Amino acid sequence: MKRTLTLMLSIFFAGSVYAEVFSVGGKELAIPSPEGFSPVTQQMDAVYRMSLQMVDPKNDQLAYYISDSDIPTAIAGELPSLDRNCVLKVNRQLKNTIVSSKDFAELKSIIKRQNKEIFESLKAQIPGLMKGTSEGISKEFDVDLALEISQMIPLDPHYEADNALAYSMYINYGVSLDGTKEELIVSATATIMNVSGKVLFLYCYGPKGELEWTRSASKSWAEDVMDSNTASPARSSGGGGIDWNALFVGAITGALAALVYAVVSIFMKTRKG
Repeated sequence: MKRTLTLMLSIFFAGSVYAEVFSVGGKELAIPSPEGFSPVTQQMDAVYRMSLQMVDPKNDQLAYYISDSDIPTAIAGELPSLDRNCVLKVNRQLKNTIVSSKDFAELKSIIKRQNKEIFESLKAQIPGLMKGTSEGISKEFDVDLALEISQMIPLDPHYEADNALAYSMYINYGVSLDGTKEELIVSATATIMNVSGKVLFLYCYGPKGELEWTRSASKSWAEDVMDSNTASPARSSGGGGIDWNALFVGAITGALAALVYAVVSIFMKTRKG
């Protein structure tokens, strides 16, 4: 996915100073950073290397955002706690498709009807997803790491706009690092958006007790993204018949794959110990 480095300094709105431009299937989208967060760059060596180990068979990552308070540690080449972080993705098979508001409404309807059922159907894919990520981190950082997800608790959608729908989840995962085992429950909010005809996934993560923060941060971010781009078109193009169930599966897969970032807090504490 080509990432345009142009910064649109002329775009000003509440909570952000500029929006970065991403080229998604030939369409340029202006995406502001979540308030209080900045995108990870190669200058943040350890965090950047960690981000490259994420295994996601269905989506392309456009950007990974960490708290501004974590940037000095990241620039120093160390891994911050990363208790809060955000991720921007696009579905690989849909990135060249223009999606109308009408078709996006169909997707929202499917999510509201089948949210929990689709989560259940994904259980068989989780071990392979975690295995690939574990192996990548182990090799990159010369450690013996194993990740597993023992439980996912999906919650009903809680926020809806014409071109956005958000739902949250709790994810219980275990980490085994060089013989030391830890468990952690992460709260996450995923927002599926139709931005100028391009479907994007926005993810916000926090500790177990910060579900409401993930929701409010995701909502503010989504509103800023919408304010920075044109409305979705009246007609879809370039995709033929769209499998919305598969797209929603991709959105959930993307949320689980990005858990590699939440793992960093345990990774750091264990290594320091």
